[in-house]
Parts: sequence; structure tokens; C-alpha cells
Amino acid sequence: MTFTHTSFEGSFNFKTNNKGFRNDKDINYKKEKGEIRVIALGDSHTQGYDVNQDETFSSFAENMLNKNGLKSIVINAGVSGFSTAEELVFLENEGYKYKPDYVVVALFANDYQDNIRSDLFELRNDSLVVKNHEYIPGVSIQNKLYKYGIFRWLGEKSYLYGYAFNTVWDFIKKLNQKAASGKETELAIAVNPNTNYSEELMKKLIGRFHDYCKAQGIKLIILDIPQLDPIVSTSPSIPKNLVPHVKKSCDTLFNYDNMITDYSKISLIHVKHGSRHISAETHKMLGQKISEYILSDHKAVN
Repeated sequence: MTFTHTSFEGSFNFKTNNKGFRNDKDINYKKEKGEIRVIALGDSHTQGYDVNQDETFSSFAENMLNKNGLKSIVINAGVSGFSTAEELVFLENEGYKYKPDYVVVALFANDYQDNIRSDLFELRNDSLVVKNHEYIPGVSIQNKLYKYGIFRWLGEKSYLYGYAFNTVWDFIKKLNQKAASGKETELAIAVNPNTNYSEELMKKLIGRFHDYCKAQGIKLIILDIPQLDPIVSTSPSIPKNLVPHVKKSCDTLFNYDNMITDYSKISLIHVKHGSRHISAETHKMLGQKISEYILSDHKAVN
């Protein structure tokens, strides 16, 4: 599809390929000789709401890698509303088919509760187990709506429609999250009272990401997407107590606290309105970090 996404920030061009990825071209499973492949996983920040097609960190990283002599494809597999759990399911069931050399997982603050809301995994006796094999909330309703041209037009052109749709969806998400939390309490391990279940679940999910990528010969890159903070403007999405675990569960971590100098050079970390997604400036900086790491890693290997 080629379409325009309209928000309070303006209008932004989108193009998706035959798999729904925000990439200009269709991508075959078969990888060309000498080709480097990267899969970027995350939510709407990764997908790039409120930035144009060529302004996402995936697009910027791909351009930088190719300009520096690496024949590369960066697959933007970000999906609005996805949790870390859903991203893991995607990688294990579909993403691996593209034979990626690197996987980028972008963590955002709402992932912790969204992992519970999706109800795909849970903790039992300190182990991560699969609980459900499907989570497609609202898809049937959305498909029925978009059979009618007026709803497709409103979805593309109207910020007010988008705001109303997202307000209702946020309410439904909270109901689902509350229901999932109620069910999980009966099955969850007895954890330290100072440890949040959502953080323990995140640790196990990241650990499974790491183990899966290592077994497949994939380098795992984790991005700490900054969140808005009413006190200090922005803050990390990975709390300090989880940083050591995340560091040892990936090949490289771009942690917000270690990148404050880089962020201080950006005039606008998040866009000013709406859902306050990261800005084109932030995408560019993250894309540069990703490409620099891959170029350095590729040079060291070869």
C-alpha cells in the first residue's frame, strides 16, 4: 500500500510491501550472496509514526550501510501496538525466514504492560512458558470498517477520527490488560515483593530473544527508546535495575542513560503532539548508532 498518515503533526508518506513491512520493495526469503540483513522489531516508534518513509531509523541505517559499502537490507517490521512478546513470536515464526544477520529490538516503556496484555507468555516456576498462540484484538472489527471507503478515507486523512479510534482502543487495551493481569496472578511465581511481575516477564522474554538469536547466529541489538517524563522531560524505558540483565542478554545495548550527550544535541526528541512518537531527529541518531555498530562489527569479523 501507498498512503498518507495524517496526525496533528502533519501528513507523512507511508509505503508498505507485500508483507506489510514499511519498506519500499518486496523482500524475498532468499538472501543474495554477500548481503547483510537486519530486522527491526518494535511498536509504532519503530514503524515510524509521525515521520516520512525515508526518515525511520531502519531506512537511515540501511542507507548508511549501503553508502559505506555493505550491501544491506533493513526490514522495518515495526507494528503499532506490538509488545516485546509479539515481536518475539514474529521472529521465531516468520522473521527468521529472512535469515537476518542482526535483529534490532526497540524497547519502549509500555512494553512491560503490553506483554501482560497480549497474554502470549507467562511465568511458571521461574520459567517462561507459552500461554496462548493467538492475539489479534480488534482485527475483525477493523476489517469490517475498512470495507467501506469512508472509513479508509477517514483513517488516512482525519486526525480527529484517528484520535477517537485510538481513545477507544486505549480503553479496550486497558480492559484486556486488567483481565490478563487477573488471570496471571493465579499462575505467576511468587516473586520478591520489590520485583514487578512485568519486569520479571520482560527479563525472561529478552533472555529468550538472546538464546534464540545466539542459536541462529544472529547478533542482537537492543534500543532503549526514551519516554516522556513529567519531571525530567525524558527518561529511559529500561529501568536501572534491568540494565545489567539486558546488557548481558544482547550483543549491544544503546541505553538512554549512556546516550544523554547524543540526545542533548537533538532539538526535539519527541514530536510535540498526539502520541508523542520519537522525532525524525531521534530516528536519524538511532539509525546512525545502529549502522556504526554493524559497520564496526562487520569490519572486526572480516
